[in-house]
Amino acid sequence: MLCFIFCSLAAIALAPLVGRYLFRKRVARDVTTLLSATMSSVGPQQLAARRDSLPELVRRYLRFAIADGAPSTRTVRLEHGGTFRLKPEQDWLPIRGVEYFTVATPGFVWSASIRAAPLVWIDVCDRLHNRRGQMLAKLESLFTVANAGGTEIDQGASLRWLAEAIWFPYALAGDAIRWEPVSGTAARVVLTQEGAPVAATVEFDAEGRMVLIRGERYYYVSGGKAVLTPWVGRCSDYREFDRFRAPAHVEVAWILEGVEFTYARFDVTAIEYNVAV
Repeated sequence: MLCFIFCSLAAIALAPLVGRYLFRKRVARDVTTLLSATMSSVGPQQLAARRDSLPELVRRYLRFAIADGAPSTRTVRLEHGGTFRLKPEQDWLPIRGVEYFTVATPGFVWSASIRAAPLVWIDVCDRLHNRRGQMLAKLESLFTVANAGGTEIDQGASLRWLAEAIWFPYALAGDAIRWEPVSGTAARVVLTQEGAPVAATVEFDAEGRMVLIRGERYYYVSGGKAVLTPWVGRCSDYREFDRFRAPAHVEVAWILEGVEFTYARFDVTAIEYNVAV
């Protein structure tokens, strides 16, 4: 009997560790698939070819964000810390994540762990590949609490890539993106792809930095219905990452019934360009 009890307790203790291993193995497969699928990069040649067609605000930003000698970019790896919450009334929870991007063609794999309580965590994987989005979340790496795909997730993941291209500025001059002037301090950016329209308005400060991105993304309300909802990202604390200038702090929010609900605060700790599989 004691042996049975001991074995049972050992199995219970080991199950989350096995679950985390399997979760990370799945993420690694997704990353390999993503990074293996692209050979194209975006760099000085593409920027020079498109420079004259870009709004002046965007040209000024790219002069600020891309230093002389910055390399053409094919893939990106980013690490971040920060805090996260699902509802306005919830406490902020610590989060750590790693994200991989493809630059010429929209795509990413984001893997993060949210510390919900001592010895309790939620593993999350969000991805975009071949214009298809997928979101998976597992409590303690074992119990699925979300596993979503479909048109709404595709649109949200595409908008996420469009907003996060601020971390790899050459993408903003690539063929996947079209710019339209709006005002003296704002421009509209459109993702040129099949499927649901994906666009955002970008605001610039007096120094030419991107400081705010606004768009509409599907938000799931009670009953599981997805509704296009205003969504905003704020960027600050610009730093140099391998000859690029990009924000090290971002805050992301929904606008719910006219009230801004910030649900993510991320602090970027590292960005690597042209990472291999």
